[in-house]
Formats: sequence, C-alpha cells, structure tokens
Amino acid sequence: MRKVFMLLRLVTHLLYGFVVALVFWPLLGKALRQGVEKRWARQLLGILNVQVKVVYESAESNYAIHQPCLLYSTHVSWLDIFAFNSIHPVTFIAKSEISKWPIGGLLAKRSGTLFIERGKRHAVRDVIHAAVKVLGTGRCVAVFPEGTTGPGDAPLHFHSNFVQPAIQAHVPMLPVSLQYFTPDGQFSAEPAFVGEQTLLENIQVLMNSKTGFVVQLYIHAPIDTDGRTRHELSDEAHLKICELCRQTSGASSSE
Repeated sequence: MRKVFMLLRLVTHLLYGFVVALVFWPLLGKALRQGVEKRWARQLLGILNVQVKVVYESAESNYAIHQPCLLYSTHVSWLDIFAFNSIHPVTFIAKSEISKWPIGGLLAKRSGTLFIERGKRHAVRDVIHAAVKVLGTGRCVAVFPEGTTGPGDAPLHFHSNFVQPAIQAHVPMLPVSLQYFTPDGQFSAEPAFVGEQTLLENIQVLMNSKTGFVVQLYIHAPIDTDGRTRHELSDEAHLKICELCRQTSGASSSE
C-alpha cells in the first residue's frame, strides 16, 4: 500500500507540473517561476523519500547568493537536476534526449534547459554561446561534464568543453561533488541511474527503499576562471571532486 500511495502521489505531482508548465508558465513572472521550480522540485524529492543535504566549502560556495557562476557537477541520477533546483533554480545544459520525455521534456523546456543536439555540427559551440547569454543575465548555469551518469564513488572523465561558458562570461566555476547516501550516512550507489536501467526501473528502486536516501551536494570553493585554460580548470575541478569522493565513499565502505 505504501508504494501504491507513493506512485499515486508521484503521478499526480507530474501531472500538476505538466499543467502548470503547459498553461500557466508563460503568465508567471521571473520570481514566481523560480518559486514554483523550487517548490515543485522539493515536493518531488519528498514524494520519493529523498532528502537534500548541502555542504558549502566556503561562504562564496552558496550559489543562491553569489551568482552568476558555473556549477560543474558529477552526475548520478535524473534526480540531480531537482536536487539543485530545490536549493535555488539554475539553467541546465542537458542532452537533447531529455526534451523528448513525455512530461519531463516539457518541464525541462519551460525551465529554460539548454539542449545539446547530437549529430549537429556546431552543437557544443551553440550551447556554449547560449550558456554565456544566460550567465550574462545573472542566472547560474549547471553542467554535468561527465556527459553520463555514474555511481558517484569517483568522478568519471570530464569533458572540458563545458568550462568555456564560465571563461567567456568571466564568472567563477564551482565544482560540485554530488553523491547519494543512506540516512545513517553510508555511501550508496543504489539510486544511480546507470547502464541499461530504465527510468521506471530506477523509480522502482527509490520506492522500494524503506529508509529513503540523502543526496549530498558538496559545493567546493569557487575557482577563478580568468587567465586559465579550460583543461586546467577542468582538471582542477576533477581533482577536488576526486579527493572528496575518496573521503566520503571510502570512509563509509571501511566502517
């Protein structure tokens, strides 16, 4: 009965989001849109019993206050976007496949997601140009430089192209170590949306958990992007995230 109730709440919440995005979104002002995005994301995570924990390495790491900036984050699940938005809505760079999702695609489009069109010759250049424009309005942009999801125990290879918006817009880059834990603090790869798993299968994993999960966003201190190459910046971010992941996933596995 618990899972049936969760499923009904989830479907209702998705339909509510679809109606708001389709009908009311164009009528909302900027501040109201951000409020709706934030509240909707929090409610979605709550339905799936996922808590959000934010750790700021420095006062300047709080992107809700110190903006604009480029959030350069590891990627574990489709829920990651909503974890960020539950703190403070940002514009994401995402694969174009997401735009084709039945309900999620519309929600992503309405929130201003910048899609990378695979197979398009100048796809990366176009999305970088669009991201620079967004940063110019004062809004933060977030990207998952791995280009895919992983378990979260260590960062995969980073594609340094996506540092370029921060360089061109002259804004700082904030590396983010995003990981999932059990409520008692043990690292968990269970919520990871990886391999051949379907979205419905992943949702079932979340619903099957009796304790739920905690998604932790460890937001590192900002990195100044002026006078540095994208490779240098990406490598520095990768190293910071790698060191943090070694501490968190390694410590939990040794207990």
